[in-house]
Amino acid sequence: MARTVKPSGPSFYDPTMTRYSLVPRKEIKRRISKLQEALRSNGIEASFWIQKIDIFYLTGTLQRSYLFVPAKGEPIHLIKKDFKRGVRESGIELKVPIRSRKEIPPLIRKHYGKLPKTLGLETDVLPVQEWRMMENLFEGCRLVDASSLLLNLRSVKSPYELGIMARAGRVGQQVYEHGRRILKEGMTEIAFAGEMMAKAFALGHEGLLRMRSLNDESYCWHILSGKSGGIVSYINAPMGGLGLSPAFPVGASMKPIQRHEPIMVDFGICLQGYQIDETRMFCIGSLPKRYLDLYHSIVRVQHAILDATRPGIRGKDLFEVGLEVAEREGISDIYLGPPDNKVSFVGHGIGLEINDPPFIAKRDETPLKEGMTFALEPKLVLEGEAAIGIEDTVVVTRDGIRRLTPLRQTIFHASLK
Repeated sequence: MARTVKPSGPSFYDPTMTRYSLVPRKEIKRRISKLQEALRSNGIEASFWIQKIDIFYLTGTLQRSYLFVPAKGEPIHLIKKDFKRGVRESGIELKVPIRSRKEIPPLIRKHYGKLPKTLGLETDVLPVQEWRMMENLFEGCRLVDASSLLLNLRSVKSPYELGIMARAGRVGQQVYEHGRRILKEGMTEIAFAGEMMAKAFALGHEGLLRMRSLNDESYCWHILSGKSGGIVSYINAPMGGLGLSPAFPVGASMKPIQRHEPIMVDFGICLQGYQIDETRMFCIGSLPKRYLDLYHSIVRVQHAILDATRPGIRGKDLFEVGLEVAEREGISDIYLGPPDNKVSFVGHGIGLEINDPPFIAKRDETPLKEGMTFALEPKLVLEGEAAIGIEDTVVVTRDGIRRLTPLRQTIFHASLK
């Protein structure tokens, strides 16, 4: 059987580029082994992966490629562009260059010995056009869903993954502290977001927050001050903000930030592909008592949900905990959105993509497992007036949770200048 084709020419990896680190080979082997175990348990002979984040998770590279993983046997990494980078970055042993998808079935026959009778695909994200292409390429194979198998595998993070997410949390801590120092009256929301982005980039933030969802995008710059926080938009969130135009109707806008108004800052960080999500309240000068009281109420909701979190509890159970505390606090009418526009979740899984499992949601039956990570974000919306909220990313532990966002839980007051 052919082995890895080694590219010629010098390596572009400069030893001084210390931040450009590769995913450890043992991490990739563990993931492949777990996936193959899941394939066997579900009677799926092999799987074929197309979506780039799934390929990154299973190989360690984002180069344009496809991955064939049989339930038994050696995976085949079919790399289109750039092959040289793919070879150096991929943790898969057998790597083969391709120019066209038409080469894929013959290569699988060559290395695997045949085409599988049952082939798992990512039906949750695969476009119809790609599905039809797979039907033509793998004629005679029964195509089935394998996305849930991989998402369940991805939902439980390894120590390696948790280490990266913890580092991202520490970067977020520095970015928020920087924001408090540079915030000033009259600065527009988008200008404030830009200053925070510049700091985040300097600390290694990769800029893009990836989201596993059709027609949803995630931005780092959700800076919602005063009335902006009370604006609902298309995104599946309690509030959306005004944004910059009808083409980007969400997040920070050109609205000037004023003194004494609530400023909700929802700013995520991404390092080595892994994301953390967090929200804190800011204010220039003092915050009126009414908003302070609402802030303390929503913090109590978050703490109650986290105190109840443990392995085995379902997302829907934690969602109910939040509803009960919101009712006791007298904020249920504005909790998770205005009365006629509420969302049905208070937390979402996070890792390589926002919306990884698990979900802290009204109908989610999935029991939490040790090692799962999620962002818990109880928020209040006073439509046309303001938003109040808090968010932290946590990992489920044997006895409860551990925060991956060490940022202090407080209102960040900027001084009047």
